[in-house]
Amino acid sequence: MVNTDFLKRVKASTVAIGLANKDTKDVISTFGTGFFIGDKYIVSSAHVFSQCLNYNSQYKDKNNGLEGVYSAFSITRRGKQLDLDTYRISESIRLPPVKEVDGFNGSIDLDIGLGKLDRTSDNLLPIKEPGQLELYHDIAMCGYPSGRLSLILYRNEDGVGMRLNPIIQFGHIAGLMPHDESSMPWGIQTDIVAMGGSSGSPIIDRNDGEVIGMAQQVISTMTTVYKEGMPSDLYKLTKGPLYGVAPLGLAYGVSNMVLSLLPNVSKNYFERGHPPDLLFEDTPSVTIF
Repeated sequence: MVNTDFLKRVKASTVAIGLANKDTKDVISTFGTGFFIGDKYIVSSAHVFSQCLNYNSQYKDKNNGLEGVYSAFSITRRGKQLDLDTYRISESIRLPPVKEVDGFNGSIDLDIGLGKLDRTSDNLLPIKEPGQLELYHDIAMCGYPSGRLSLILYRNEDGVGMRLNPIIQFGHIAGLMPHDESSMPWGIQTDIVAMGGSSGSPIIDRNDGEVIGMAQQVISTMTTVYKEGMPSDLYKLTKGPLYGVAPLGLAYGVSNMVLSLLPNVSKNYFERGHPPDLLFEDTPSVTIF
């Protein structure tokens, strides 16, 4: 039986990350998922923040110098009224690689991005204390698969409606990193299918709703799109089917062994100017924006 109460809390604490119009606060585009970890801080994959930066440069070029505002979005309901809550992301950093990870020589980049918001959220997701995770344990993942496209329903290239909230997907722990028997695994492999936009999604324990991981990448699959799946103009242009690697597959990412450090790392870095936790190398965090 699924505990729907804490799943509501998970949804309320999960945000889409992207760009907003500075004047109207309308959403320009979203690129991934993040979640509140306390006070004014959110966590996501660092590459989600980098995508915001890259798209903002393109947006500025196409709109006579107009820039979008780096933002996190969520929908709240007050009675029958739906409100778009926009949080401005005033600062964002990419944490340096972790050193001396068991099972690897050298260091490994865990693709972790932290953001500071312009105001405090009433919602946050508790991160489970580090420890041994159980293989095949029931989990759930909350996010915005396919980014901005997941918010708009299409038929024959026309928008027919919008889905305003993140979705919950269910699955299991399929593997742990560096190995399944690790007492303190730094990574988690799931059997949940994810795609672009899912990066930064919290992975939670279905028993208590606490975070045990964050989705960052997928095991990609080869894909082929034939004539029946393409607009006629595109098929004429390509003169045949399209082949490529799709950002679609089984989600994996860092575990709570790393995530549990981030609330303190965020406070120490953004408020006190301290370097990252000793888990990270003695190199500066990279400022994204």
